[in-house]
Amino acid sequence: MTQNVSPISQGQVLVATWQPYFDVVKQTIKKMGLEAEIILNKRAIMILPKGVNKKTGLEVALTQFQLSPELVAGIGDAENDRDLLLYCGLGVAVANALSDLKAMADWQTQAPRGQGVQELIEWCLQC
Repeated sequence: MTQNVSPISQGQVLVATWQPYFDVVKQTIKKMGLEAEIILNKRAIMILPKGVNKKTGLEVALTQFQLSPELVAGIGDAENDRDLLLYCGLGVAVANALSDLKAMADWQTQAPRGQGVQELIEWCLQC
């Protein structure tokens, strides 16, 4: 079934495209009866199986390593990072994060993107 959505990227679990196609993707998921959900990532949309996101992936890893989420710092910049930041003991938003994510984060970096991640790592190493 073609809906003129381009570009589209598909991995083993994730399908992604851009927000102009949000309605088409939503309608296609409903029409096909898929057990999938749309998660926003700034201007991108990600289509994932229901219940699969960064938080649930981290939950699996922490269970395998018998670690508590309170010991984890999560960092992000967009809607798809919200549940992860709420789950972690320290939720961090980088400087270029969306305003909503910054508002709910425990801490914000001064630097954006990868430099913000580096700032968090350096801060953690000093603790």
